[in-house]
Amino acid sequence: MRQPRVSVIIPVYNLEPYLSRCLDSVVGQTLKDIEVICINDGSTDRSLDILRQYEKEDPRIRIVDKENGGQGLARNIGIEMAEGEYIGFVDGDDRIEADMYERMYSDAKKNDADLQICFVKMLDEEGNDIQYRCDYAQYLGRRFNDASVFNRHDIPDEIFRLNRYSVNKIYKRAFLKKNNIFFSLHRQFEDHVFHFMTFIMAERISVTREFFYTYYKYRQGSSTAKKDRPLLLFDVISHVQKTFDDYNVEKALIKRFDNFKIRWSVAVYYMAHRDVKEKYFTMMKSMFGKLDIRGNPYIGPTEKLFYLFVTSMPHGLYRYTDAGITLYIHLFNRSLKKVMKPFGR
Repeated sequence: MRQPRVSVIIPVYNLEPYLSRCLDSVVGQTLKDIEVICINDGSTDRSLDILRQYEKEDPRIRIVDKENGGQGLARNIGIEMAEGEYIGFVDGDDRIEADMYERMYSDAKKNDADLQICFVKMLDEEGNDIQYRCDYAQYLGRRFNDASVFNRHDIPDEIFRLNRYSVNKIYKRAFLKKNNIFFSLHRQFEDHVFHFMTFIMAERISVTREFFYTYYKYRQGSSTAKKDRPLLLFDVISHVQKTFDDYNVEKALIKRFDNFKIRWSVAVYYMAHRDVKEKYFTMMKSMFGKLDIRGNPYIGPTEKLFYLFVTSMPHGLYRYTDAGITLYIHLFNRSLKKVMKPFGR
């Protein structure tokens, strides 16, 4: 058999109510020359039975049945098994448009892309449109059409602002193998190391401007509901930092990452469950204490304000700043530039 055009990797853990919807959208692709690698990650419901039924009906489906180890590990197993020219990822409770891989593969081949991107729309559990769109236009604008090719040198300020999905992209398998890029084994934020390294190492990136991927939000039992998961953020940040050091990533990008650390960790603090906020705050304060914001031209006035609050306040005071600081930032962002000028901006 000839090499598949695209290997589609689907991690599955207790997705019985949604799995058929996902699999129907994948096996129904207009691009027929695909392989579908399903990693059953220790499901305790009927997910494996559903996978076996689809396997009987479609020889393109390959199943791995394993003990639960998390989505990152499941995806890594899929990468190792994949034989396709390109690799794509689909979450087993989402769905994709019928021509997604045909269009994306065609554009990737035309542009010789290491990484091809499409857009994402988001629905709630009942299928209602919650008016969220990930089209990258906010950061990339209209500079890059379907024929454009770019890389990190063209978007240094955007790399840490882009949505960190892996499911709305296909990756040249040879590119991932050459650069030894895999997912983090952490059970939260597992996309982040993979996202940063693919964008930083890719020489050729291009965009297909279509909403091909539908992501379902706020499902009961989702991993995002686990209240202690935010604490893993700091291990992930350390992992990203070490990876950047190992790959000798240019210092300007690493300094931009310091700005992202502040923005990212503060945002997660405000989403964290109240039972872990104090512990999270202590870890955030420790990380901030190691940053050199005075000598970093990429740390913005908003991030400097949060840095000052976190490093100078006890948690008992800081925890009341949520709405106040957010409003202050939005209303007085211009004034903050003057306030923060002594700190190196």
